[in-house]
Amino acid sequence: MPCEQTDFAVIGGGPAGAAAALTLRRHAPRRRVILLEAGRHDRPKPGEALPAVAQGLLRQLGAWTPFVAEAFVESRALVSAWADETAEQRHSLFSAQGAGWQLDRARFDRLLVQAANVAGAEVRLGSVVCSAIREDQAWRLALADAEILAGAVIWATGRSWGLARSFGARLRLHSHLAAYTRFFDRAPGEGQMVIEARPEGWWYSADLPGQRRVVACLTDPDLGVELREPTSWYRALAATQLIAPLLSSDARETAALVKSAGTATIDPAAGEHWVAAGDSLFAADPLSSRGIVHALRSGILAAYAASDMLDGHGELARSRYAMIARQGFADYVPALAAHYAAAARWDTAFWQRRGPHVQTPAAAAAQG
Repeated sequence: MPCEQTDFAVIGGGPAGAAAALTLRRHAPRRRVILLEAGRHDRPKPGEALPAVAQGLLRQLGAWTPFVAEAFVESRALVSAWADETAEQRHSLFSAQGAGWQLDRARFDRLLVQAANVAGAEVRLGSVVCSAIREDQAWRLALADAEILAGAVIWATGRSWGLARSFGARLRLHSHLAAYTRFFDRAPGEGQMVIEARPEGWWYSADLPGQRRVVACLTDPDLGVELREPTSWYRALAATQLIAPLLSSDARETAALVKSAGTATIDPAAGEHWVAAGDSLFAADPLSSRGIVHALRSGILAAYAASDMLDGHGELARSRYAMIARQGFADYVPALAAHYAAAARWDTAFWQRRGPHVQTPAAAAAQG
């Protein structure tokens, strides 16, 4: 089996992994970077909202120009029925940061990977890392048909933590939210993101490029078993006040998926010449709207930490990166709890678990 060497291996080609690869190429241009992505970014993905604050990050990564060229749908307003049934509208016109975007996630991920490739990272799509073993001063990564010896590894495989044991890390699940998502075409909109609280959980919808739309119901997995079935999902959709009218009789379902969407963290955040980034480090509840921005930021920070490790500053890099990760989680927990408590107006299982007097596992972990 062929074996090659590299300074950095980035496992995962989502926003965090691509941001890490781009940062490494800019920060350490003489070092070799290999980006390994298990998929090919050719399937529908959740995580479509990108706040305006991401513009600065994309500029920093050198990806702003190709991003603009993609002409993603501008998010002009957020419409929500949360604390009560009254629909509230917040226009991006009145935001200091301006409008964000509704993304086609597969296109966005491809854009970032292509930017990393142009920057000099060696991109390998369809490359699954089966195992990671620490040997002497390197990590031996086993692929299906090859091996790679890497001086440092950035682990950014999203909500896939199969390599946790290899890195000596422990996954902590703080909530078990699931997203029951369906995609539609022939469903034009007005550049709005719509959120609606319901007894079973909460619903979300957003415009996508090409007159397409994503609609998702988020609830706990034990409460949403029936939502896997189209009949139950559409019945629950029909009871919504704001979401159902977004789909006309011409709308056509094109894809459906069920994904974990709860809060999860990895401990430690970094180890001996490895760093976790993006959702692999800290997977947030979609209600927090921090998924992609967090991924980009943590990918950038992970790249600096990994570079410091190869420069002989491993202990300082690990402790500093862990401190940043802990603070981010500590800030996130009370804000998310307060947002859920504001909508806990039903005496149903989902909202009983999120009432103002309930201490969630995430809150206990943040305090500990």
